[in-house]
Amino acid sequence: MTHTELKGKLIKFIRYVLGRRGTMLLRNLVGDLAVSLHLVAPANEYCRNSCISAMMRVKDEEWWIEPSILSIKDLVDEYIIIDQSTMDQTPQIIDRLKSEYGLNIIHIRDFSPDYVAISNKALKLTTCRWILRWDGDYVAKDEMPHVIRNLVESLDPRKYYNIYWPHINFEVDLYHVNAENPLHIEHWLVTKSPGAKFIQIDYYEFLYTPPYHKRIEINKPLSLHLRTVKPPIRLLEWHYWWELRRRHMLGKIELWQYIKQRIKDDFGIDDVYEAARIFYEKLKRRKDLARYDKSIWGDYPKILKDYVKRRFGINL
Repeated sequence: MTHTELKGKLIKFIRYVLGRRGTMLLRNLVGDLAVSLHLVAPANEYCRNSCISAMMRVKDEEWWIEPSILSIKDLVDEYIIIDQSTMDQTPQIIDRLKSEYGLNIIHIRDFSPDYVAISNKALKLTTCRWILRWDGDYVAKDEMPHVIRNLVESLDPRKYYNIYWPHINFEVDLYHVNAENPLHIEHWLVTKSPGAKFIQIDYYEFLYTPPYHKRIEINKPLSLHLRTVKPPIRLLEWHYWWELRRRHMLGKIELWQYIKQRIKDDFGIDDVYEAARIFYEKLKRRKDLARYDKSIWGDYPKILKDYVKRRFGINL
């Protein structure tokens, strides 16, 4: 077992023993002591740039990359965007937004199948004290920039923090959420620190932060994750990419070669677009979908409503 794998299993064990609240209290105590006893350099000395960097990994996100980027333009000071072998118009859209809105965007293409290494590459390129983890299918709610800015400015600049809030998980279209898991909570905003890095735990990547990072929870959704609100061909690709990932075969076989092999077994056809259509129709019949309820989750972000009306002719 590698050092990274051991660290990941230790994190899971501590969470299991102490529970969510116990883990949070322990981290906050350690965070206060670490700075007070000068066991770690204060955050404002380690990274003097008091600003927010958005780090993004994107691939074929032309449907949502525009509202995703623009929804946080009043929050972040720089974007580090790493493009993983995009085949659609995502790069052109990024370049247009950079020029049209004067955004501080560093856009790099990296075709490596090692998603953890790519995330760590993006993390190293950030220059701000605060790191926002953001994807090309995340859209901030209207109040998010104001809420996060006010919170960050109220915190002790010497200390390190992990800030958690829920995403709302949209599935298949903009009218349904995952009934079983409508919210996805993680530390989406963290203070940059010497020990922060991405590691792999089971099939997933995880942003590890040292135990001196204090935990803060915002108990209301501040963003939307348009998880499977994608073109059918993109969903089919994503499905088989995950299959390769679970089998630890990423990089060992070309993805589209694998897809063409698999659709013969799963759909009995050679046409990937027809297979994607069938796959999408199956997704729409999922039993774990629930209608999005504005009375519970609030209205859609204005930037998303305007974008969807302009591009797709849909009124949300």
